[in-house]
Amino acid sequence: MVPIFRAAEWSAAWAARIGVFCALLAGLVTCADVVIRHAGGQGILGTVDITQLMIMATAFLTIPYGFIADSHVAVDLGIERLPYRLQVFCRLLAALCGALLMLAIAGFGWQQFDTVALMGDKSQTIALPMTWYWYPLLGGAAFAVLMALVVALRHLVTLLTGDDPLSAAKQDGAT
Repeated sequence: MVPIFRAAEWSAAWAARIGVFCALLAGLVTCADVVIRHAGGQGILGTVDITQLMIMATAFLTIPYGFIADSHVAVDLGIERLPYRLQVFCRLLAALCGALLMLAIAGFGWQQFDTVALMGDKSQTIALPMTWYWYPLLGGAAFAVLMALVVALRHLVTLLTGDDPLSAAKQDGAT
């Protein structure tokens, strides 16, 4: 279990780094466009198209890391007061719900991707194929499903054994 989780954690971290780099690119393009326009130039052709693509990539490449790092926003509705195994069961349900949500996003996204690809839609300014905007969504959503299922597996093992396999690995020095 630990090697699976560590591999998932490593790959999600790399996807998130790429996502953060996309956010940096979006910011740099936007700032450069503003500076150029302020200096009296025409700006950068396609700033909106490029920025939108980078923000899509940022969002959907960082979501999987949120699952594996357990860093999504959470609201404690008294779960912390429940017995340990019931807490783990609630976390298992939450991970499965997250996987289902991301699966639905990927499924509906795939339908929209097919429509956009069929129509051959292009972005308004620099004519980027609109399918490019769907690649990060589809890839990130599918990857997030995998990460949520890895988290669910961790909670299932914990529920069945009573011990979190990652806590045991930390105590054994296998981190």
